[in-house]
Amino acid sequence: MDILIFGTISASILLLSSIGFSMVLKTEGFINVAHGQALLLGAYGALYFNHIGLPLWLAAVLAALGCGVVGVAMNRFLFRPVKAQGILVLLFTSVGVAYLIYGAVGALAGKRMLAYDLPPMRALKIAGEPFMTPYELAIVALAIVSALGVHLFLTYTWAGKCIRAVADNEELARARGFNPRRTSDIVWFIASALAGLAGIFLGIVGSLHTQMGWQQIIMILAVTVLGGLGSIYGVMLASVVLAFGIEIGLTVISSNYRTGLAFALIIVVLLIRPGGLQSLWGGGQVRSH
Repeated sequence: MDILIFGTISASILLLSSIGFSMVLKTEGFINVAHGQALLLGAYGALYFNHIGLPLWLAAVLAALGCGVVGVAMNRFLFRPVKAQGILVLLFTSVGVAYLIYGAVGALAGKRMLAYDLPPMRALKIAGEPFMTPYELAIVALAIVSALGVHLFLTYTWAGKCIRAVADNEELARARGFNPRRTSDIVWFIASALAGLAGIFLGIVGSLHTQMGWQQIIMILAVTVLGGLGSIYGVMLASVVLAFGIEIGLTVISSNYRTGLAFALIIVVLLIRPGGLQSLWGGGQVRSH
């Protein structure tokens, strides 16, 4: 039962963390190392709103929306101006932004571990066995709803069509009347808001600390490679596979080797499927849906 519980919760948080990262990778063409710090901003933003008296649900909404706005601002004022300089410059810019956010949060909040002001809740029971708390069930439900929402948004809305067109070929999309700049802002808002929400969920099931962004970006990269670079739907599947693979592996080895276990699982999968899990259905990238 523990594997099911912890695997489901971990998969839900990984899913929210990684979807936006994959969207930015596919549309912008570079690995955004600062994406992990969006989780940090979301977690500490919600903590601030919670400590000034707002209920956690409202604090979470405001923090996630705030992360989305910060993501758009970073895109417009930090990444877009250097985009013409190439992928390497974008990558190093993202590293610089990541350290800037990390340092700012550490200076304001300190290095100690913190927690949300949450009333204790007992775990619900199934067949007499403890299952998840209402908080954990809410995390899983919101992750599923968010993933479904991203799918429906990309598939059936005009903005989603723009994102798919730009991800496929930016110049052709511009020629067809799409606005790549506006599309880019939408992607950054969604990616950063979802990451902020994932950071809040991490704080709910554990604690808040300034290293959480760095720790999570490693797992996000692992999920992205496992699912297939730039594959939104591959990432969704990879989040589940990696989370449950780690939980099963931790039954026989120490949790100190969690990251190593994740990458060992990736190596095994890539030896069998070099294109990642997206190769199971022959694609799965943004443009394919």
